[in-house]
Amino acid sequence: MSHPSFTLSGGLLRHIFDHSRDAVLVVDAQQMLVLDADQNACRMLGYQRDEIIGQALANIECSLEDVFFWDSVRSTILADGNAIAESEWITRIGITFPIEKRVSSYLENGREFFVIHAEDITHRRTVAEGQVHLAAQLQSSLDATAEGILSVDLHGNIINLNQRFTLMWNLPDDLFASRDEVQMFAYLRAALLETDSFFESMRKIRDDPNLETEDLLALKDGRYFVCVSKPEFLRDRRVGRVFSIRDITQMKEAECSLVMARDAAEQASKEKSRMVEALLVSESRLRRLVNSSLIGIMQGQMEADLTEANDVLLQLAGMQRQEFAESGMNWLLATTLESHAAHRNALLEVRSYGQAKPYEGELIRNDGAHIPVMVGLAQLEGSLEEWVGFVLDLTEQRKADRIKSEFISVVSHELRTPLTSIRGALGLLESGVTGELAPKSMQLIKVAHKNCQRLGALVNDILDMEKLASGKMVINIERFDLVTVTRQAMEANSNYAQALNVRYRIVCHPDQAWAMGDNVRVMQVFANLLSNAAKFSPAGREVEIRISEFSGVYKIEVQDFGPGIPVAFREQIFKKFAQADGTNTRQQGGTGLGLNITKTFVEKMGGEIGFLTEDGKGTTFWFTLLAAVQRREDRLT
Repeated sequence: MSHPSFTLSGGLLRHIFDHSRDAVLVVDAQQMLVLDADQNACRMLGYQRDEIIGQALANIECSLEDVFFWDSVRSTILADGNAIAESEWITRIGITFPIEKRVSSYLENGREFFVIHAEDITHRRTVAEGQVHLAAQLQSSLDATAEGILSVDLHGNIINLNQRFTLMWNLPDDLFASRDEVQMFAYLRAALLETDSFFESMRKIRDDPNLETEDLLALKDGRYFVCVSKPEFLRDRRVGRVFSIRDITQMKEAECSLVMARDAAEQASKEKSRMVEALLVSESRLRRLVNSSLIGIMQGQMEADLTEANDVLLQLAGMQRQEFAESGMNWLLATTLESHAAHRNALLEVRSYGQAKPYEGELIRNDGAHIPVMVGLAQLEGSLEEWVGFVLDLTEQRKADRIKSEFISVVSHELRTPLTSIRGALGLLESGVTGELAPKSMQLIKVAHKNCQRLGALVNDILDMEKLASGKMVINIERFDLVTVTRQAMEANSNYAQALNVRYRIVCHPDQAWAMGDNVRVMQVFANLLSNAAKFSPAGREVEIRISEFSGVYKIEVQDFGPGIPVAFREQIFKKFAQADGTNTRQQGGTGLGLNITKTFVEKMGGEIGFLTEDGKGTTFWFTLLAAVQRREDRLT
């Protein structure tokens, strides 16, 4: 019986077209223009049908790989009439989303069309990424376990093995990468001292796949492993087997040692009892020693929670032992906000170096009082996450420092006025205002005047040191011409140099060097460096000064050609009251404070200071200042 032929109407074709599960686009193969789109495509892209028709496909696709895809489609004949690829589409409002497209070609009246069936694969990708993330987490968990793990499928093919398994068996890289089960088990067999029992278990597993086994493996290198194997199930369906390997070498060694020491067990037990008693006594003594210390001692974790604290620290914090036992203490909560950064930096040093430089902070007592403390941290031996800290109460030290500071300030100021009068009077006597003096009297006046000047310099240096230590020294950072200030410093110190038969000479410098700093303090820096260079220069020689610029910084060098700095003194040269031993050095005088003050001034202006020296050839002191922004008028002056 013949069936009547039936031709699909345009309406029916449109119904099929619009009710396809996929988004469908019809594209002109030559111009790549959209000729038609179904409802799914319009809804996915956010267009009305009449808005999307006539648009270039390139306005919808936004993946660079689409260019190569369409070139490939045009240049090759589709093997099965379809080409499949993943791409990205962009909606009318600019939102991109991934799709999978299947492209077929259609030829009618000599004109070629591409029919694109597209599926939004956003959910699929999210699920796939989740599975990848879950697989990565599982692999990380496997790698983190202390046991070696090897899993195989029902056919014995290796599915996975963790890093611990590789390290335990010392697997070669090529074998680890290939995961060839035949070569793998051959390698394991070769490493075993005795293989019969283990491979007997393998035979039993083949006979009974649901069997669980546990075998002791002795290796040729003297190690012992315990191998446990269990079937692996997925939704009540067996999918493979997992082998878990645990290294019990130390346990076996301990077991052997116990067997060897069996005859002396009773004596060992007694010795152990004596050791426990001694340990308890030692622990008790140590605890009494810690609690009787004058220093607070604490033990904490990286999160700043304290696990132990001695009585000194608890008294310092105003906390009872019972309160500490019940609620504990967090070091960051027990200190001021200004102390937190220093504590965190100290913890970073502990992680890197095992200990940290002491830092100063403030402890907040339970009654709200702030106590200045010095804290030192060190890593607790045998632990990566715990540290031990030592807390020193600085209250009395701060009081003493304040009293000392006030004393120095008062004494220095009280000395300055009479010293000024004495120095002026001696200067007048030395200049002959009161008439000519006898040679011996004049010699005494000169000695007294010189020593008075040195004492005045010492008082001024002490006052500067006190201002710097108390933070009262004002540093006015402004823009100034470094070349001009250098020449002024040379002129201001020229009389001192002439008295020593030394001359200053600037050997190289830019025409202008606009720098940032306090030009008054820079003059003091020059005064110290130039006077030092003159003191230690041989008579008749020059002190050379150089100014150079690099990377937005000016470098100033003061070079003398004297004996150089002794090796033993080089590390102390910038410390307070530092002077090298030796007759020549002591003859030159000085307070030992100048270079320390100079270093402080330079660093407060944002620069650095240092020196280069060589025995018998001289010393070059250098310091740096930040370069200022150049202005148009600088080039006109």
